[in-house]
Amino acid sequence: MTRLTLRGALGAAFILAACAVCVRLGFWQLDRLEQRRARNAVVLAGMSQPPRPLDAVLAAEMRRDPTRLVYRRATARGRYLPHGEMVLRARVEAGRPGVHLATPLLLEGDSTVILVNRGWVPAPDAATPPQRPAPPPGTVAVSGILQAVPVTDDRGSRSVSPRGDTTYRRMDLATARGRIGPVLPMYLQVLPDSGAARTLPVAVPPPPLDEGSHLGYAIQWFSFALIGLVGLFILLRSQRNERR
Repeated sequence: MTRLTLRGALGAAFILAACAVCVRLGFWQLDRLEQRRARNAVVLAGMSQPPRPLDAVLAAEMRRDPTRLVYRRATARGRYLPHGEMVLRARVEAGRPGVHLATPLLLEGDSTVILVNRGWVPAPDAATPPQRPAPPPGTVAVSGILQAVPVTDDRGSRSVSPRGDTTYRRMDLATARGRIGPVLPMYLQVLPDSGAARTLPVAVPPPPLDEGSHLGYAIQWFSFALIGLVGLFILLRSQRNERR
């Protein structure tokens, strides 16, 4: 059995620790890959179904269990309430900074309100857009996919700019209800229309259905661990030759 010098023992311990970290990171990336695949399956299952009208039945389902309706297509008719609009800062589109505009929609023939993410507008500081397109007046028809309104610990991370503009880092259900009233626990994300002219706000596309780079990263981390084991073998052999 090869007895290691102090320097060799420290080197071997460092290599083994590095290998363990690399293996752990590799399995973490594989776990992320499985999460991505599960998310993709939910997106496909939701978006493959026909759109549902946002009526009292669908609103009741949202209140009972919004998680079952995530990524479902829906259509709504109603009137926008511009005074309740939330500006969501730090949003990027094609590498450009901007914000998302989440505007409440009062449903036709009802007192139910749902937030609508109308899309992205540019803002050089990612918080205060020079132009903030007003929603169309009167009764409008809106279609998109349903997403759950988050419940956050910081109530959406509210911020007020020097000129008095209020923005939020993310939607928050309690904050939205404090501003607007009993808003539904889901919002409608308007999707891009391939046949329409590109105007502001720019509709936000659904999440991509690729698997990302998680598998490639996992292979890299496992390769680093293997390289470390080869290095450990070389170290042990050199220590044995020194003892001789």
